[in-house]
Amino acid sequence: MVGQTNLFDDVMKTEERFVIVVQSLEEQKGRLIKRTLREYNSLTHEQMDNLFEHLKDLFLEASFEENQSAFSITVYTNLDYAADQVYAHVKRHRGKKEWTHTAK
Repeated sequence: MVGQTNLFDDVMKTEERFVIVVQSLEEQKGRLIKRTLREYNSLTHEQMDNLFEHLKDLFLEASFEENQSAFSITVYTNLDYAADQVYAHVKRHRGKKEWTHTAK
């Protein structure tokens, strides 16, 4: 996979733990909001890699609700979660059948 998925592999600690957050971007009363759909805490690197790939496959095929414009999957390091340090971030927009890699 290209993009930012493996951008920080060389600086990750071997014992690093990860958090994966799946969000939906939705319009409610004229405002765009992010709603957290799922959150997975304290994953090992292997668990994170496997779950990240599974979630991308799962949400690539998931149907959008009427008010949704995107699904977003973000991987944080567990130690830096509160500081919003992103390991990988992918987003799928309405009408697209692919993930885009974006910096956060």
